[in-house]
Amino acid sequence: MNSITLLYAGVLGLLAVLLANLVLYVRLRAASQPAWRPDATLRVQANFVENVPMALVLLFLLEQAGLGAVALHALGGALVACRLLHAWGMSRNPGANYPRLIGAQGTFLLLSVMSVAAVYLWLMRPAFD
Repeated sequence: MNSITLLYAGVLGLLAVLLANLVLYVRLRAASQPAWRPDATLRVQANFVENVPMALVLLFLLEQAGLGAVALHALGGALVACRLLHAWGMSRNPGANYPRLIGAQGTFLLLSVMSVAAVYLWLMRPAFD
């Protein structure tokens, strides 16, 4: 059986490596970067590390609990899209912008939806499973 979570863990793992390398790149060229860029780049990676592991754990547990493939792909695909939007938005300028907002808030919404779904699926299981 192919794991759907495995696909999204792989894609997000590659994105994590890209973001970590971007932090190194910006640090090495800090003198030629806008003053806001090193901190913003670090925050993109830190926000990724803060939120993506829990999202992947929840996605995996939902998959193990029997959530359908379409729902899992929707959640995983939305997570990848949100993380890309957040990274792109923070790389554009130091202030608030829609890609950054949608990426961050979208990730929080996905974490909330997956958490509620996990609790719901647990509550709906047979009592003596």
